[in-house]
Amino acid sequence: MTRTIELYGRLRGSGLGDRVKVELPPRATARQALAALKTALGRRGNLLDGCVLATGDDVLAAADLVPDGGRLAALPPVCGG
Repeated sequence: MTRTIELYGRLRGSGLGDRVKVELPPRATARQALAALKTALGRRGNLLDGCVLATGDDVLAAADLVPDGGRLAALPPVCGG
């Protein structure tokens, strides 16, 4: 399945804009989706270090399944208080 992943924070500066389309296998996990995104980012893939995947409602754990539809975003870690 093809999914669009929205990019935020430092990921938007990767030169790929604010979203990237990736191809995922059926029943893909968040870990697999981040791996596909890392491939799409190429040499800038290290920007994903510490990032998580989120839907419109939840932050996904690495083993969580990516939903078939809805919003999907890669969120970098944030600092501050």
